[in-house]
Amino acid sequence: MGNYTLETGKYIYRLTREGCSTEKSCVWGFVSRDGDAHAVYYAVLNLGEKCPRLGLTLSVGSWRDGTEPNQRVWLHVNVCARERGIETGVHDPKESNLYPWEKGGKPLRREEALASSAIEEIWSAVDFIVATDVAISSYLSGKVVDSEGRARRNADQTLHTC
Repeated sequence: MGNYTLETGKYIYRLTREGCSTEKSCVWGFVSRDGDAHAVYYAVLNLGEKCPRLGLTLSVGSWRDGTEPNQRVWLHVNVCARERGIETGVHDPKESNLYPWEKGGKPLRREEALASSAIEEIWSAVDFIVATDVAISSYLSGKVVDSEGRARRNADQTLHTC
């Protein structure tokens, strides 16, 4: 699994879509493993929902300079805070606002992800991100989204889906 470190993006983006009344924000970041760029993630926080839930699009593999997308896989994970703890589930990549994400590598559907040799690494990265990114962890714990180290701004693009 390795020794992880996190580098968060500079912003918390406010996401909008015409005709969509649900408030959403997006954060992103990089995960390094043993000093090497190892994963990139984007998390859409569904702020208007009763139970905290986010869509986490995660690409795992080599992200060092000079690497190619065929050295990575990506998937879309639904992350929910429930009374008994955090629940995760792999969803269809087409549900991600990044689809089709060529730079992310090969998109994995649920069956492919669960059969992948990278699944343990994927779950370790998900656990690390959920626990370490303060915007994500504060939101999932039912608190106001912690913007520590990030500025708030409107996104340049609109959402694909509500």
